[in-house]
Amino acid sequence: MKKIVLLSLSLLFVCSCHRNEFHIQGQVKEGAGKTLYFDAVQLSRTVVLDSARLSADGSFSFYAARPEYPEFYRLRLDSSSVYLAVDSTETITVDITRLPIAADYRVDGSPESEKIRHIAQAGARLKGAFENAGKQKNLSEAEQKALIGKLQEEIARYKETVIPYIGAAPSSPAAYFAIFQQVNGLDVFDRNRREDNRLILAVANAHYALFPESPRAKHLYELALAILQNERSQPRESAAPAAVEVSLIDIELPDCYGRKHRLSDLKGNVVLLDFAAYESKNAPEYNRALVQLHDRYHEQGFEIYQVSLDTDENLWQVSADNLPWVCVRDAETSRSRAARSYNVQSLPAAFLIDRSGVLQQRVESFQALPEAIEKMLRQKSR
Repeated sequence: MKKIVLLSLSLLFVCSCHRNEFHIQGQVKEGAGKTLYFDAVQLSRTVVLDSARLSADGSFSFYAARPEYPEFYRLRLDSSSVYLAVDSTETITVDITRLPIAADYRVDGSPESEKIRHIAQAGARLKGAFENAGKQKNLSEAEQKALIGKLQEEIARYKETVIPYIGAAPSSPAAYFAIFQQVNGLDVFDRNRREDNRLILAVANAHYALFPESPRAKHLYELALAILQNERSQPRESAAPAAVEVSLIDIELPDCYGRKHRLSDLKGNVVLLDFAAYESKNAPEYNRALVQLHDRYHEQGFEIYQVSLDTDENLWQVSADNLPWVCVRDAETSRSRAARSYNVQSLPAAFLIDRSGVLQQRVESFQALPEAIEKMLRQKSR
């Protein structure tokens, strides 16, 4: 019995050690004997977190503290790399099938890292086109024009590949990664082109709305200011990023009767997206305040989409059945992907969405909600 108790305690200790960490694991085919580095790709520098000399089967395993905000990491071997996006993901598995590392590696456990793989693949194709162009010598004027035209087509092809990632979720790590890609030291998304700037501003808006304290969001804010000041004849230092339409991070979850409701189905209304837990001590008082808001503005086009993260499903069902708005529950509770998408760190957490389905702001003050709702209700849907 004593051995069993000791074993249980040791397992508990191991689990608690990794509770606040994420895990990167995998295998590098034919990587035996090589050194694999694990880097944190920070805003202003890259830091080596760990390294491992690969065993005969090429397997590896790294742990690191979970970042407060979505961040980027890198697996590096010789001169090639794999970029990964991490928020609160517990385990990401990377299988590298050949060396040097190409874009045909496999990622499991991180949809954002898989998107980054696709973006990196498109970027590698674009860089290859520029490298081949650089090898062309002694071209005639007509040949030079044809080559430039071909490169412009390759840039357009790259943008056609990555812009959907930006449009679908401008607050995502994949969108951030896409807008900062470079070729020969030059930004693919040119900050002197209005079309490209609209996309950069969309990413800046989304990140600043969801992660206002993140260093990356603050950097994007400064970048947005620089873009806007460059566009205006008399720039104002206090100007905020332009209100560029930010595509909604959609949610589809079931109500207490099992019927699924999509957040995007409420487009045309001003929507309060609310993440809550009915088992919280303050939940009854909080919901009574929401009832007052709903009663006051519902007929003017105000809706509430409330996502419960309760562990007690029965308590939620009883409570939700008496509320006049859309009440859904995420069975993943504290592991909710929807909550992670909106960077929900504590409950309740709420966001305002305008009639056009554009995420406008994170609610910082409940007292300021009526004024913000009334302002959005006066705006017409685009």
